[in-house]
Amino acid sequence: MDNKTFIIELIRNGAWPVVVASSIYVLKDKLSTLFAGGVKSAKHGDTEIQFFEGKQDVKKESIEQQDLEHLIPVDPTGLRADVESKIKNQLSTVDSDKKVDVLIKSLAQQQLTAAFEKIYYNVYGSQIRLLEFLSVQPSGKSESSEVLKFYKDAKDANKLVYGGIEFSDYMNFLVTWDLVKRQDDGWAITKAGGAFLTYITAAQYNKNKTL
Repeated sequence: MDNKTFIIELIRNGAWPVVVASSIYVLKDKLSTLFAGGVKSAKHGDTEIQFFEGKQDVKKESIEQQDLEHLIPVDPTGLRADVESKIKNQLSTVDSDKKVDVLIKSLAQQQLTAAFEKIYYNVYGSQIRLLEFLSVQPSGKSESSEVLKFYKDAKDANKLVYGGIEFSDYMNFLVTWDLVKRQDDGWAITKAGGAFLTYITAAQYNKNKTL
């Protein structure tokens, strides 16, 4: 199974990672020693991530600093209780020694999905094109002068929006989300950067965003 097929399968079964957090209660004692954080936003059904509009939001809270309790919001509708019951039934078919592994993998995928969704709704189209450019370079790296062209072209085409945005700001968003890194005298795409491109490709998201 190649990377694209793997990601598509994860997306196709995306409901499992979203609802699996509610089943953590079943194994909370074991998980408490394995996790220290989670995600603060996600998208499922009518519930949507609240994204920052305007200047790019580069604030990123590390998983280690997040509180696992944030994964379990108040459920005034009672719907989650129904989902919890279904998950418990699903978990009953899993060997006891594998249940924690199943929940860990599901929670990890939920965190990745939520992070990639937030990145996509904040990233500029020119930054996506920059990541694609780096991904096809030898060792995923390019000289700073080549990377600078993406910023200059975007600024020339959108002078009003880019008026107060410097190159350092432009790259800081990508660095903060660990999509690129400085390498020698240039820039290189990271594992997370490559995974982000794979995710939005598999999800068939528009890569020609404005700006």
